[in-house]
Amino acid sequence: MNQNSRFLAILLSCFVILYLMFNHLGKKKEAPQTSIFDNRELNSMPTIQEEFESPPSSLHTQFYSLEQKNLRKEALKRVEEDRKGLLEAANGTDHKAFYKAVKPEVYCEKNERIGYKGDGGKQVCNPAAVRKEDCTLLSLGLHNQIDYDQAIFKATGRHCKLLGADMGTQNAKTRKSYEEMGGEIFVGKIPANLTIPEMLEKTGRSEVELLKIDIEGGEIFIELHGKKPIEHLTMLRMMARYGFRLFNIEPNPYCKKCCEYSLINELCMVQFGAVPLGITIPH
Repeated sequence: MNQNSRFLAILLSCFVILYLMFNHLGKKKEAPQTSIFDNRELNSMPTIQEEFESPPSSLHTQFYSLEQKNLRKEALKRVEEDRKGLLEAANGTDHKAFYKAVKPEVYCEKNERIGYKGDGGKQVCNPAAVRKEDCTLLSLGLHNQIDYDQAIFKATGRHCKLLGADMGTQNAKTRKSYEEMGGEIFVGKIPANLTIPEMLEKTGRSEVELLKIDIEGGEIFIELHGKKPIEHLTMLRMMARYGFRLFNIEPNPYCKKCCEYSLINELCMVQFGAVPLGITIPH
């Protein structure tokens, strides 16, 4: 496990937004693609009964409305069928079928679009719930397009520390905008010559409230090489191991191999008013 993977569970307290663009990844010899999931994968996952009987936690004791309870109940009824459909789609080559098979694991009533309505905007669960005075917003991949950065800074109360990073030096307009928000921009390829722990250490921060990743050709936490749906599921499984659950899936209409996933950490669901549904991503 590399340095970034070890720090992931500690640093990412609430949200992460990932954007995969496999058609821009560096050329490397691909290993033969074989299925890494079978019936043993399904048998090792919690059953509907086990999820109902799991030990009480802040997620289970939160007060839900009748509508929210019914959403969770219906999701748990079909969770095993959803899991099977996801694993079957992941072992295929049809990206559209895979995206359709990926089901939200969390219901967020205040699922808001931050930034542009089209490409560049991101879905965030209840950004107004970020109230910590020492909160940190991390944006990886700027490309001199910071409408999201400006919008999330405003939506979270204008008091969070904004950190941005990109492989290339940003233009004067972008640098000035960041300066006006009290933010800082780092230059470097992640994680080859720039890591999240380094950025946090240099700015005196200890954790990240909301993370956006939108990097073409970059390698974030794990190396992703390939053009098949199974690569997407591999990434989602890694995130699931750290307690992150999907609340939004958004395929890119201009790139069939590209998809944006928005996830929230289980420990933050109460704070942001999110409701856990069925767990469909195999850990």
